[in-house]
Amino acid sequence: MRRSKILEILTSRDGQPQGPSRQDGSINMMRRRRHLVKLYLVATLLLGMMFTVYVWQSTKMVETKIRLQSLEKQISILETNNDVLKAEISKLQSLSRIEKVARTELGMVIPQKLCYIPVDETFLKK
Repeated sequence: MRRSKILEILTSRDGQPQGPSRQDGSINMMRRRRHLVKLYLVATLLLGMMFTVYVWQSTKMVETKIRLQSLEKQISILETNNDVLKAEISKLQSLSRIEKVARTELGMVIPQKLCYIPVDETFLKK
């Protein structure tokens, strides 16, 4: 329990009132010092924890930025590859190229004579 701040009047052996002794004053000073030391320790601990959290958050932010840059670079590479593949598809689907491949590699020729075959109408109705 804490002592009240009202000073107790002590009486000496001969009955004379006396103020607080020197020993009581030093005990109070020691208690105050201990209280201040505890306060400083708690404050230091809290500041240390806040600093640690700040450093941790900063580190996470840097990691996230590096990862984001890496992913953006990957996206750019994939988009470039996609454009190259679209251009190749367009080139392969061109009619002039298909005709050239048919003539040179497959030995096909343009027909000289067209021949029509009549089809019976009963066959078309089915």
